[in-house]
This record gives sequence, structure tokens and C-alpha cells, in this order.
Amino acid sequence: MPIDQSKVRVNGIYSAGNNQHRKVVKIEGGNVYWDSRSGNLQNDWAPGHTLASPTPLAKFAEDCTGIVSGPI
Repeated sequence: MPIDQSKVRVNGIYSAGNNQHRKVVKIEGGNVYWDSRSGNLQNDWAPGHTLASPTPLAKFAEDCTGIVSGPI
């Protein structure tokens, strides 16, 4: 189930399919810049998209299934 767009915050960590975690780095112009890592392995964060193609906020919220932790 998608999360509400209003819950997407910078430094928040969200779960997505395939046990992926997504950490929001920046929200700008209606787009989300985010890093990802495996929820199982807890490996290092890596960019989740190219800098030229951030994810629209609505799509980011739709692809996420839950909130792992709020902004830190």
C-alpha cells in the first residue's frame, strides 16, 4: 500500500518492494532525490536514481510501502 505524499520528508527512510530501503536526500521542484540500500543487508547507501532523473513525489510515495523511520 502506498504512503501518503505528505509523509515523505528529507532524511526519512521508507520501505519499497524487494525489501529495499529508500532514504530521502532532497525534495525539490516536486521531485524526490533519494538513496537506496537492501533492507536485509543494511549495506551502504547508494543513489537510487540518476541526478538528471529524480523521482516525482507522487511516484515515490506510490512505490513506497511503509515508513522505516522518520526524519533524523
